Amino acid sequence: MTNESEVGVKKAAELLRQGAAMLEEACPICKMPLFKLKNGDVICPVHGKVYIVKSEDEEKIVKRNLQLDEIESILIDGLYLSAKKIKDDPLDSERIIQIIRYLDALERIRKIKVNSSE
Repeated sequence: MTNESEVGVKKAAELLRQGAAMLEEACPICKMPLFKLKNGDVICPVHGKVYIVKSEDEEKIVKRNLQLDEIESILIDGLYLSAKKIKDDPLDSERIIQIIRYLDALERIRKIKVNSSE
């Protein structure tokens, strides 16, 4: 057994001890069984959260949400870097405008996510 599969087996055993249910589906990457947590999330013991889609429409929605999450993460990183730089020069109007734009973009992304989940 390889080291990765040993770790996966140990994590799988821990998931079972915590009350997760083993599913008949397998991870498309490592072929380990998937587990359904008590909160409803489906995860692979090796790779973490897995999304199971049953149709092309569902796949499009999941991909869109993942892309929005990635964009949101990039915006948060940029906002954080700009906020750190503004400490050096609190009167830097360009940086302040940039921060406002980051915040506006984050607000729009979050509105899109809320509207798409309704």
